[in-house]
Amino acid sequence: MRAAVVYQKAPDQRPNGATRPASAPSPVADGKSERRGAPRGPGGALLILFGLLGAAAAWVLQTEIGETLAAQACFPHRTPLAAPQWSWLMPVLNVISVVALLVGVAGAWISWRSWRVSRDAHPDPVAAISDTAPGRTRFLAMAGLILSLLFVVGLVATGLAVVLVSPCSTWR
Repeated sequence: MRAAVVYQKAPDQRPNGATRPASAPSPVADGKSERRGAPRGPGGALLILFGLLGAAAAWVLQTEIGETLAAQACFPHRTPLAAPQWSWLMPVLNVISVVALLVGVAGAWISWRSWRVSRDAHPDPVAAISDTAPGRTRFLAMAGLILSLLFVVGLVATGLAVVLVSPCSTWR
């Protein structure tokens, strides 16, 4: 029943039961902004979405583009070649791997930063429409951090395979 009591407080009532005087200026009105609630801004949701899916999308694109290029360069017209028919294939695959790794690391960094900001945020004294926004942001940022770090490991492994294994070699 404690939850029902917490959510039924008036907007001018503070969590400890004390009320804010009506004449007291709000922290935002006098120019002093505090960190309150979930990180808000025009790009906040897009940054969290990039942190959640950026590394995964980079890994999928790296794998799909690399496999497609290698297949076309090494097996044209369904005949295997000993070496790629395009001399630029290996540098392009290396560049794709590096760019994908940078995108994955950027996704992990953005997720970590969003998690730190949402972890340090103080809840708003005035209840918003939904009091779950800070918790949701913190959860999505942590999920993005975990997913990004896992996909960065996948990006590193795929990048090492590009460097160490010839694209035209047979699998045995």
